[in-house]
Amino acid sequence: MAMIIQAMTQSIVGESKGLKLALEECRKIAKQKEPVLFQGELSTGKFLMASYLWSISKNSHQSLFVVDCHNTSMMKDFLQLENILRYLEDYNVGTIYFREIASLSQEFQEKLLPLIMELEKKEVRFFFSSNQNVHLLKLEKLFAPELYEYACQWEILLPPLRQRKEDILPLAHHYIQVYNRKLRKSIQGLTPQAEEILLSYCWAGNIGELKQVISRAVMNADESHISQRHLNENLGYSEGTEMYHLVMPLERMEEILLRSALKRHGFSLEGKKRAARALNISLATLYNKLKRYNINP
Repeated sequence: MAMIIQAMTQSIVGESKGLKLALEECRKIAKQKEPVLFQGELSTGKFLMASYLWSISKNSHQSLFVVDCHNTSMMKDFLQLENILRYLEDYNVGTIYFREIASLSQEFQEKLLPLIMELEKKEVRFFFSSNQNVHLLKLEKLFAPELYEYACQWEILLPPLRQRKEDILPLAHHYIQVYNRKLRKSIQGLTPQAEEILLSYCWAGNIGELKQVISRAVMNADESHISQRHLNENLGYSEGTEMYHLVMPLERMEEILLRSALKRHGFSLEGKKRAARALNISLATLYNKLKRYNINP
């Protein structure tokens, strides 16, 4: 039905102000019992940060129960109180984490809060995550107001990797070591040119994309250091090498992000709405920018 976490096994790597602020917020609210909402784009580390908060909380001796809100059958199962009570008992659950809460239909959103209120009586704490801006969703009447008020009592933001430049190289070196062990390689690091490429790339896929790029580079590299050649082969940007330049016009960066969002969410009306929310702009603004940059399906 869901994933049960009983120990924290991953490290949090980075030096950016945004990451340090998120960690500081976790430490501040660790001993509280109120719900926490983790917001950030896909693959910015929301689950890892939630795991960290759980590991230092007063419920850390109990399991973390992870519910994937994308999974409709899982949610139907979860909304049966007797099923959840069994899991609480069988797995000694103290914290429940709803992954991507904004993906729930409004019908499920409205059914969820009464169940949460029942489980709170058993000293269960709740974490939520969303890669969509729930504040905008609430304004657009796409998020249940009561659930919004409950989930947003504490909010922790995970900035995208393109806004956390200080974290890119530490993460890259961390994953080099991870894949050195997995692949029995001995890559020592990155060439200066490779570092420049990583720092100038926009990382639309955030940490997951960086992890994948480093994995392939370590796999393919026979030299002591990952070079520009290994990254050019694996970044997979199909519109040329402009993304690798250290500086580019802001308009070009905006166009690239627009195309990336629409490639992920699609050109349907619903896809455009999701793309607008992911970019934190209104649907009208999205349409204006599509016209400006002549972006079509």
